[in-house]
Amino acid sequence: MLGGNEYYKLNLNAETFRVMAGFGGGMATGELCGALSGGVALLGVLFTPERGYDDGKVKEATKDFVESFRAQLSSDNCEVLKDLFREEEIKCIPVVEKGAEILEKIINKYQR
Repeated sequence: MLGGNEYYKLNLNAETFRVMAGFGGGMATGELCGALSGGVALLGVLFTPERGYDDGKVKEATKDFVESFRAQLSSDNCEVLKDLFREEEIKCIPVVEKGAEILEKIINKYQR
């Protein structure tokens, strides 16, 4: 989320990052990948006019992102992704980078 904030110049405040802090490490349980949940949060910021149900774009973009993430990385589970991609020196950087690539394609697709 921090990288997306900088890249897309969203000017999100520190409170936003505190809200997202618990999503890292698969929500501290090894479940849903933090890169995926952070990307979903960014889609919410970018594509929600005021309330999520005001515009279907955020739901479409989120579904597309989640499905693309799962297809290209073989899972959305933190523990599975760590087994597949994590290296001690670089941690989960490969997953974060691939997630960011997927997210950018989705954002470009829906920013029309």
